[in-house]
This record gives sequence, structure tokens and C-alpha cells, in this order.
Amino acid sequence: MGEHGACFALWIYTLHTGEGMEQHQEPGMLVDRLYWCGGCNISLLSALSYALDWLLYIILIVVAAFWSTVSTPRKSDFSIEDVSILHYYKSESETYAPLWYLLVMIILVPLIMIIVCSLWYLKDRGKLRKLWDMHMAILGSTGCVASQFFVVVIVKNTAAVPRPDLVSRCIVDYLLVDSTNTMINDSYCLQTDLRVLNDGFRSFPSGHSSTIFASQTFLALFLFGKIGFTASEYFSWKLVLSVLYPLTIALKISFSRISDNRHKIADVLVGDLIGLSFGIFFYYLYFSNPFTEVKSLAFPPRKFEITKKFDDCYKITISSYNIDATDDTTEEGKYTESIDDTPTNLETMQQFLKMGHYTMPHRGKRSITVPHNRPRSIFQAPNDTKF
Repeated sequence: MGEHGACFALWIYTLHTGEGMEQHQEPGMLVDRLYWCGGCNISLLSALSYALDWLLYIILIVVAAFWSTVSTPRKSDFSIEDVSILHYYKSESETYAPLWYLLVMIILVPLIMIIVCSLWYLKDRGKLRKLWDMHMAILGSTGCVASQFFVVVIVKNTAAVPRPDLVSRCIVDYLLVDSTNTMINDSYCLQTDLRVLNDGFRSFPSGHSSTIFASQTFLALFLFGKIGFTASEYFSWKLVLSVLYPLTIALKISFSRISDNRHKIADVLVGDLIGLSFGIFFYYLYFSNPFTEVKSLAFPPRKFEITKKFDDCYKITISSYNIDATDDTTEEGKYTESIDDTPTNLETMQQFLKMGHYTMPHRGKRSITVPHNRPRSIFQAPNDTKF
């Protein structure tokens, strides 16, 4: 392919030349434009990258929902003398956790807790940080639920493990059963509702268990990372809210599937393990480690820088924006920058001023408002700066 095969023509550069892209200080470097929206500066390329995340997760949910309701799963033989599948069939409304209840516990309740927790425990942070952590928590929670849902549905439809209530669902026509061979298949069933019959072969693993454990594991890590507690507080309300509450909800819903005759204990345990794994993975995908002394925060937004290699070919460099050092304040594009300005002693202060640094070892902080187009990094101190 040669040298030209190592790069590609970027369509978005053509769409936004001179309008959506800005010339960087370095020759040949292009960065995407920041657009003012809702009191915040929004990066076009960054927004598109996260829109792709949302689109992927929505597609996974739609495809998995189709496979779990409309498609026909593989079916296996079963014995009418197998006592493990002779349990009574309960309708969805008779179960402990019907679908509507599961949706409330994985969507509405986590959403409220994420918003309240972000506003309260990040009250010393800027508006952009609060909104960003809310967005990433909702995105991560959606991602872990969607991904595990997709995986579980594939396994369910392929494994074709009978549910504990399969014989009750089937309504066996015993006139066709050979007394010398009790192994039958779905052709012996009188059940006319194919949705009920097909669902009887989707026992392994438990979808309710994996879904609620994925959602509550992610929520527990989010709450733990924001609230935090030390070893001396292991009996405090913080433990109840961040760990015991999500764990209790997850255990009640998952193990209720056994008493509802929907799953065997192995189905539930494997579902719990799948949900737990996806919840942990997606939290660490979007957030920092929650088991530290500092608050666990969402990783900053992706930043795309495009370097022109030669005609119509560009190299993309991905880094991140620093949303903690800035906070948009006005529509003119100003932002607030935290400046550490309390040196340990006068001698240290003078030494740093001689070096030309504006940022010094500190114990306290203050904020100043500066033009938006000023570089957001350590900069040279003006000659008339006073501390």
C-alpha cells in the first residue's frame, strides 16, 4: 500500500474547512471547533465520538430485544418425568419482578441517584464537571446493561436450556407420548402461544439476574467513588447507601426468579456473575478507580487533533480536554481557571516568580476569569502580577 496507505482522507475536514476547524499554533495542526451550547463549550468531534457510543448501545438493546421476543430459539428434547421442569407456570404479572419493575430499578432509580449524588458530592466542582459525570454515569450504565443483554440473549437462544416450568408451558399431549420413551420435544405440545412456549427454552442464564447485577454493580461503584468512607465508617449510612442498597436490590430480584419458577439456581448464579463482570468493566472504562482517597471522577472528554501529513491525508491524535481546570462562565467564551497561589513561604514564592511560573506550591486556591482564547495550561506570569 506504500506511504499513502498509512493515512486517510478525513471527510469531516472537508465539511468544516475554515468553519468547523481552527488552525492550531503549531504548523500543520488542526483542532475541532468548540461550539457554545447550553452554557458550555461543546467540541464537535468529541460530541460525535460519544454519539457513536450511544448509537452502539442503542443498537445492541434493539437487536437483543428483537432476538429475545420475536426470534425463535433453538429447542432441545426434554423428559416429562424430569421433576426439575415440572413446576407451575406463573404469568409475568404474578412474578416478584415483572418487566416494568425491572425497568424502574435499572433506569429510573439509578438516574435519580446519579443526579442527586453528582450535584451534592461534586458541589465544589464546576458545572461542566457535574454535567460530565452525570452524562458518563448514564452512558456507562446504559453500556453495561446493553452489552450484557446482548451477550445473554445469544447464550439463551443457543443453549436452549428448559425452564423449570417448561412442561406446564408446553401442555403436553400425552396421547402422543410413547410409554416406553418419555423424552419428547416441542412437537408434543398443545400450547398455541408460541411466545410462551419458545420462552420456555431460554432458562440459561438468567436475564433478570444479569441485568440487575450489571446496573446495580455500576451504581454501587459510582456511589462508592463519590461518597467514599474509611475503615472507621464501615457501619455508617454511607455503606448502606453505596453498597448494601444496590446489593440488596440485585439479590432480591435475581433470586426471586427461582421462586417464580423461571430459573434454576445455576442460571441465577451465572447471570449474577455476568452482570457483575460487565458492571465492573464498564465503570472502569469511563471512571477512575473508586477505591482511593480521592473522589472517583469520569475520564475527561476525548480530544481530537488532526495533523496534515500531505495532500488530503491526515493523522489523528487522541488526547483529552481538561474540564477540571476550566469552567465556562459567559457566552463570550470566558472560563474560570483555578490558580494555586499560597506558597509555603516567601522565599519559595520568589523563586517561582523568578522562574516565570504562575503556578506555585500551594495550600489554597483562588479563581480568576480570563479570555477563552488563552492557552489552558501553565503560563508565564505578567510583570505586574501580585500575590
